[in-house]
Amino acid sequence: MKNIRFFALLFSFIVVAEEGRLEREPNSYRYSSLGLYAFKAEDSGLEGKVSLSLPGPLYLVAEAKADGVDVDNEEYDKFTKAIRIGAHVGIGDVLNSVSVGDVSLQIENFMDVFLEVGIKATDIDSQLDFSESDTQANVITGIRFGDSNGWEGKIFIDFSKETEVVQQECPVNLVCTAFETSQVTYVLDDETDQKFGFTATYNTSKRGALVIETSTSKVSDSVIKIGYQFNF
Repeated sequence: MKNIRFFALLFSFIVVAEEGRLEREPNSYRYSSLGLYAFKAEDSGLEGKVSLSLPGPLYLVAEAKADGVDVDNEEYDKFTKAIRIGAHVGIGDVLNSVSVGDVSLQIENFMDVFLEVGIKATDIDSQLDFSESDTQANVITGIRFGDSNGWEGKIFIDFSKETEVVQQECPVNLVCTAFETSQVTYVLDDETDQKFGFTATYNTSKRGALVIETSTSKVSDSVIKIGYQFNF
């Protein structure tokens, strides 16, 4: 959470009005893009993400990432794939639809609210013939704000169960062999994990943007991600 607060504070200082630099409306956020990223958590990893705008407020997101997991000096490869369908709406469109008597609001769309719903699949493999997979629901919601001609910000919450590789423990009052206690177990967190994240995006041109992201979780380590996004 400290990382998110730091980046949010930094973003508030570096946002500079760049109205019209890319000949866009300030809230013309890109929902069709291809992103390539490197991230650092427990281990380093790579991620690819594709977003495709659909008719109306809908869009489709597909992403895949690969990183490593270390358990008791053993290394495991972790591959995660997700696909979600999202919907976004300007905050002004939401609030302006509300009226009390003869009074109606007139608020500009200075930020977008979004919701993405889909599934996430995880595969974990090792050199010791350990291979497991699982699939679970994935929901992400948040807001996008800032100027699409320059700096944008995104605050989000990711709701999903987190897949882990843990060392198997010997049950209480039982005697286990060294082999049994050396085995690993592939589990899901008992409760839905909540990842809180902040993304800063700088639109370097009409077709490209630099992305820096940080997120923290109840289960996994904090993640720092940096990459480049190609808009289309």
